Amino acid sequence: MRLSSPGRASAVQEPIFGLVEAQERSGGRGSALPLCPLINGEPSTGDGARIPDVDPSTGEPFGWVACADSREIDQAIEAAAFAAKLWRAAPFEERARRLTRLAEQVYRDAESIAGLIALEQGKPYAEAMGLEVLPALDHLQFLSRHAHQLSLGEPIEPRHPLYAHKRALYLYDPLGVVALVTASSLPFAQPLIQTASALAMGNAVVLKPSELTPLLGLRVGELCLAAGFPAGLVNVVPASREDTLRLVSHDRVDKVFATGTIEAGQQIMVAAGSAPRPVVLSLGGKHPAIVAGDADVARAARGIAWGALANAGQNCGSVERIYVEERVAASFVEALVAEIGKVRMGSPLDDDTDLGPLISEERRQRVHEQVSEAVLFGARLLCGGQPEDRPGFFYPPTIVLDPPEGCRLLSEETMGPVVSVVTVENLERAMQLASESSYALTASGWTESEENAERMMVGVQAGVLTINDVLYAYGEPAATWSGFKRSGLGHSHGLSGLKEMSRRRFVSFDARDTEAPLFAFPYGDAADAVVDAVTDSLHAPSRWARLRGYLRLMRSARFRSRARWRAFAFARKSSRR
Repeated sequence: MRLSSPGRASAVQEPIFGLVEAQERSGGRGSALPLCPLINGEPSTGDGARIPDVDPSTGEPFGWVACADSREIDQAIEAAAFAAKLWRAAPFEERARRLTRLAEQVYRDAESIAGLIALEQGKPYAEAMGLEVLPALDHLQFLSRHAHQLSLGEPIEPRHPLYAHKRALYLYDPLGVVALVTASSLPFAQPLIQTASALAMGNAVVLKPSELTPLLGLRVGELCLAAGFPAGLVNVVPASREDTLRLVSHDRVDKVFATGTIEAGQQIMVAAGSAPRPVVLSLGGKHPAIVAGDADVARAARGIAWGALANAGQNCGSVERIYVEERVAASFVEALVAEIGKVRMGSPLDDDTDLGPLISEERRQRVHEQVSEAVLFGARLLCGGQPEDRPGFFYPPTIVLDPPEGCRLLSEETMGPVVSVVTVENLERAMQLASESSYALTASGWTESEENAERMMVGVQAGVLTINDVLYAYGEPAATWSGFKRSGLGHSHGLSGLKEMSRRRFVSFDARDTEAPLFAFPYGDAADAVVDAVTDSLHAPSRWARLRGYLRLMRSARFRSRARWRAFAFARKSSRR
């Protein structure tokens, strides 16, 4: 059942009161208590700066959050390090049970979570459910059912004939303490999915949520406690930029996952690299959509309009550039204008709202500056383009036709409800322009031709490329989410994302009883003969030279006593096929 606006507002407050009441019992300061960091299973005192939690649909604060100071950052890391030592020994069955309990908690509280997303971040209820709560549940189910594939190890088939008899595996061990720095675009789904992935692989977490959406980060920590994860395993620390850098550079943090701007990512990478420690970065995108001349224009317009405007264009995978072949450009632009004209902007707590506000006034100003610059340099404004004269951080759906090359609207991430349309002469030119960006996170193609689809899948540079759909890959638990160029480093989601949450080791077992390894001491004529014979039998250019080397090897007593010669013979024969 959908919540009405008043119902949603009350539902938003209820789950957070547990933290507030605990703070009151522990002697929190003042009558208007801010919400505080969650450290070792309890609200901390929150001795850092107090930041307002602003409703982006009104521009007014509805609460306050106390940031962690440097002392509390250290406490959170120490709590996580202690919990990690115990949790890494928990069998996967226990981890899976907790993940299932977490999914049950999310499902039970789905409406209140969606209400909090609408209030704190500005997504309409349907988007909050469809783009955040549902993907979170889907990923939790995937993790509880499939993460054990890595916990059992990944078998390796030895390729060298000398070692064909050995049993070899990649083992995926817990990292220890994982620091998560998350953004406001997916303020619930992203921290929950990353936290759950870390827990599934046996790690502990220190989560630093966006300063614009701290309550949703605290909610993730609260849900993990309710699901029975041990205290200290998930710590949530709203923090300033300086203390965030302290977190990622701490010597007890084993890996950092960060989402944000390129500038923030560079700072985090420098700070984390002082250890050094590995970093996974997701730093945004400039999604190009290519509309081929044979595309279903109506379908493309509907899909792209949603891909550009969902979450007010604040997804890192939002469509921001459209390259359309000139033979369908007129009909596509007409259809796109019509589709965007149907979008209803308003309060995210209203049932009939399609498009909510931007997350901040700073974001709105940056969006408007890019649009104004493009128009000043000759682009044509088809709709929108002026901030709304109303409370909150609203910006209307905007279409800009043919902005000039080099303007920021085409080269920089916009993160707003704005899309640029560029007409091109053919598909090759569209793919060239789509791939010229310094970002390479996501892209989409729109065509009815399998041949054109394959050309785009091969020819467009992006970590994620979808044909005739958009924005769905993040919600597919098995799909790997990754970018290259300035879009980031590393992977998340799917089994590849789980591997990022672990430390891979190579292990092997040789059950054969031999006197020593083949190439071990003592050296001498016998050792020289074996080395020469192995080299000839495997790598000599002619078949007869390889055969002669093999026969010399079989006559060697050293080889027969130290190697599994039958396995070598079979593997050598197989390797030549």
